[in-house]
Amino acid sequence: MKNETITARVVFRKQVSDGNYGTEAAEVLLDVQVDADGDYDSEMVAATLETARQLVHAELARSPSVSVRRALQPPRPLSPAMVVPTDVDDDPEDLPY
Repeated sequence: MKNETITARVVFRKQVSDGNYGTEAAEVLLDVQVDADGDYDSEMVAATLETARQLVHAELARSPSVSVRRALQPPRPLSPAMVVPTDVDDDPEDLPY
């Protein structure tokens, strides 16, 4: 039993609406080796998860649906006119009357 390989499975799945009451999904399952004591390298697991994420996004980016491809894009920043200032003092005594 000393030659037995123990693995942990890393799964990343993403499901995106196609805009027509349907969805497209992609899922990747990758295995990470764990030593006989059950210890694992957390950096290796994180790197494996990032690889799975990249594979799923690359697959969905090839979708024939424009809605699916658009859903994978990061949100665009708001224009300056739409940003609410956060440095406003909420003290009611400072408000103009």
